[in-house]
Amino acid sequence: MFSTTSEPAAKKQKLDPPANNNILLDRKDVWIGQILPFVGMGHYAYVGAVNKRLNQLYKEYCDKVKDPPLFVNGWDKEVMEFRRPPVTSTHTLFGAAFYNVSCAQYWHDDNKRNPTSIKLPLHNRVCGHLETVKWLRANGCPWDARTCCGAAMSGHLHILKWLRENGCPWNAGTKFMAAQHGHLHIIKWAHVNGCPWDESTCEVAASEGHLEVVKWAHENGCAWGETIDRHAAENGHLDVLKYVHDSGCALTEHACIGAAVGGHLNILKWLRKNSCPWNETVCKVAANSGHLHCLKWLHDNGCPWNSDTCTAAASDGHFELLKWARENGCPWDADTCFLAAYRGNFEIVKWAWANGCPWDEETTSGAAEGGHLEILKFLREKGCPWDSGTCGAAAAGGHWEMVEWARANGCPESRDDESTSSDEDE
Repeated sequence: MFSTTSEPAAKKQKLDPPANNNILLDRKDVWIGQILPFVGMGHYAYVGAVNKRLNQLYKEYCDKVKDPPLFVNGWDKEVMEFRRPPVTSTHTLFGAAFYNVSCAQYWHDDNKRNPTSIKLPLHNRVCGHLETVKWLRANGCPWDARTCCGAAMSGHLHILKWLRENGCPWNAGTKFMAAQHGHLHIIKWAHVNGCPWDESTCEVAASEGHLEVVKWAHENGCAWGETIDRHAAENGHLDVLKYVHDSGCALTEHACIGAAVGGHLNILKWLRKNSCPWNETVCKVAANSGHLHCLKWLHDNGCPWNSDTCTAAASDGHFELLKWARENGCPWDADTCFLAAYRGNFEIVKWAWANGCPWDEETTSGAAEGGHLEILKFLREKGCPWDSGTCGAAAAGGHWEMVEWARANGCPESRDDESTSSDEDE
């Protein structure tokens, strides 16, 4: 059988250039209809932080399922299906809430009519209407610490108070969600009443730019992690960055990395003015994100770079940035061609070859694993070597047409490859 762990795949993982692939994110129907209904209270913080596009999709989904006109216009069944995913997990849509008791009763009656439906936890319904929360709880709706998180996220102190008075558990997630959304009044009350917190409270507040939350939490004993400077820098919050620095937080190279990822040149300048260290990764992530203006400034001001800068640019298709880097003496190696081939950036592959970029057997394997037959043909026409890893990489990616082409054109095969070929013939 073909090996499912090819050498190019391992090399790609080692380099770990962040991909900028928005194909799935462009499928709103998939996210809204198939994925986001399963996001739980404690898990949204991780999903929503992926990027702005996913965060926007989540908001659109919440707006869709909590809009009262949906019930009036006959969309209730669609909403009910969203709220009742075919799993037994309680990790369902976080934030989709009924607006009033009558809607909650509708849901309750629908559960009776459809006994196969599951009971969703109360944290899915915390949306500012205490009477609805009370009614749902009285009718057996379960709750857990995520319920308090829902109230905290929405800024509904009156609901949070009632939940706690009636025995609903909480954890550090309550303060985390309040901090993420800038609800300082929630944090203050929760703190007075013994709610725990950890360094993620300050970090998420810094990431979202809630300076007053960061200040109050820090002044009241909340620790912040070693990467709080990066959280603030990556999202462009210079005021937060200045505060944590003035409060004794040591600036690290992670801050420069974050600023470069976000393309915040003003923050890079401030960091360097305040003696923040940097390293080769700063140029790499600037290239990976396509921020040529940052890369130019970094290079002009002595930030070190290495071949990873060209590799990162080639990987994500930043052609002009790659050209500029090479014109200004940035080194490259076979990884540049490998990742360009793997990502399917054909124009970069051709330009790199024409300008003397080295390549090797992993370049052809990269094209094969990525399923880019035209690139593989070009590589072979120009003399790029291959070995048995090419067929293995194509098979690992499920690109059987490419496997057949490679075999027909004399690509070496391992014994496992030959065994697989015999099995297929049988």
